[in-house]
Amino acid sequence: MWISVTNRLSALLVIVDFMELTSNRLWDSVCGELEVQMTPAGFAGWIKPCFIRSITPIGEDRMIVELASPSVYHSRTIEVKYYSQIKSVVERLMKKKCDLALVVDSNKEVVSKSDSSSSSLTSSSRAERSRSEGLFAPPSDETKLNNLNPKYTFESYVVGSPNRLAFAAAKAVVDNPGSRHNPLFIYGGVGVGKTHLMHAVGHELVKKGVGKVVFISSEQFTNDLVASFRSKMTDAFKKKYRQVGALLIDDIQFFSGKDSTQEEFFHTFNELQMKQVQIVMTADRKPQEIQLLEDRLKSRFLGGMMVDIGLPDYEMRVAILKQKAAELGTEVGEGAFDLMANNFSSNARELEGTFVRLATMASIEGGILTSDMVQKTMGLPASTVQSIKVRPLKVISTVAKYFDYKNKDLLGSSRKADLVQARHIAMFLLRDSLGIQLEKVGELMGGRDHTTVMHAVEKVEGEMKENTDIRRKVLAVKQALYT
Repeated sequence: MWISVTNRLSALLVIVDFMELTSNRLWDSVCGELEVQMTPAGFAGWIKPCFIRSITPIGEDRMIVELASPSVYHSRTIEVKYYSQIKSVVERLMKKKCDLALVVDSNKEVVSKSDSSSSSLTSSSRAERSRSEGLFAPPSDETKLNNLNPKYTFESYVVGSPNRLAFAAAKAVVDNPGSRHNPLFIYGGVGVGKTHLMHAVGHELVKKGVGKVVFISSEQFTNDLVASFRSKMTDAFKKKYRQVGALLIDDIQFFSGKDSTQEEFFHTFNELQMKQVQIVMTADRKPQEIQLLEDRLKSRFLGGMMVDIGLPDYEMRVAILKQKAAELGTEVGEGAFDLMANNFSSNARELEGTFVRLATMASIEGGILTSDMVQKTMGLPASTVQSIKVRPLKVISTVAKYFDYKNKDLLGSSRKADLVQARHIAMFLLRDSLGIQLEKVGELMGGRDHTTVMHAVEKVEGEMKENTDIRRKVLAVKQALYT
């Protein structure tokens, strides 16, 4: 009996030694090729700190390689910039199809191969098995929400023209889960609110009692798949993701190039759709623009509802800032909101981060966030806080440029609908923003009568109250004038 146990342990150690040797040799070979292909700085900064943690065969012609990075940021950079390059080198060296599973692990030391390591090896194996069992264990009632962020709700979601369609689609999903828009595919740039909207859908579906709502990142889906292969618990993995009431997956673009992950998700997707289980996905681009994504997956994604979210416009930025101020209890001085919204046209996440920084400084320096404080902190020219002098010619030129006309077109007599609208907006801005008298506005606009100007101003004022498109155009021109 003792000999049998000893022999088994020895055999296990030989296998582990071989796997470590293979992993180390493979990574050394990969590094050798990449060092020639890359710049010295790129190789030393991003490739050298990584190592292969494990190799898991899947059949005769495919394997999963766990590539460890020292930090989350490092792993994400590898995913975005170097994934395909590393994958192609590994496949060429191993002569097999390969999926790279990126994990975070700063411990690059090789496991000791001494006799005393046998006990730690077996305990490590048991620990690995235990972690996997915990990973795929059915959730208790207390964990039904999974990792949904309690702050990300419909109530806290600021709606504007760039995200109105996505918001309406999300609400429709909640009203008719699994049938109205299935799958719902939300795409857009970084920090525009895709994840917030997905969490909001998740919270509402939990309230409706559709069953277990699973929110997961694409990276975690891949890591769970790898863990299931390593621990031989693929049935538990399938149960976790197929016996659900709704599946929400963030950043689906990171499935790109991961054949095994795509294969598993394809079957998961099909089974959930057959059961009419709601699927919601986000990505930073349209499905057809995701490279190395299987056509059969693209086809299924396109078969649902696709909505995009753009960068917040001026009105939406002001609303986001005011909501954040109320949330933090920050008192904001006159003009500060407009100054921030006019000079910060990036995504909502960065806008909120900037406001939090400004609010913190305001609380230290007296409690009120003033325009001067915004100007100094954001490095804006001092003139942005003062009353900016805009000449009438700049108003006419800016309106003409926005509507893709020449100045002489606005001052001429053509009655084309788009041109008339542009001309009316120019008159409105000359009167409303610069305070120029009606007669003078008429002279500037090609010698028109003051009653014509009055009619144009009143028309734009009325339309701005009801027509969001007109309001958006006027605000866009104003923003161009004062920035």
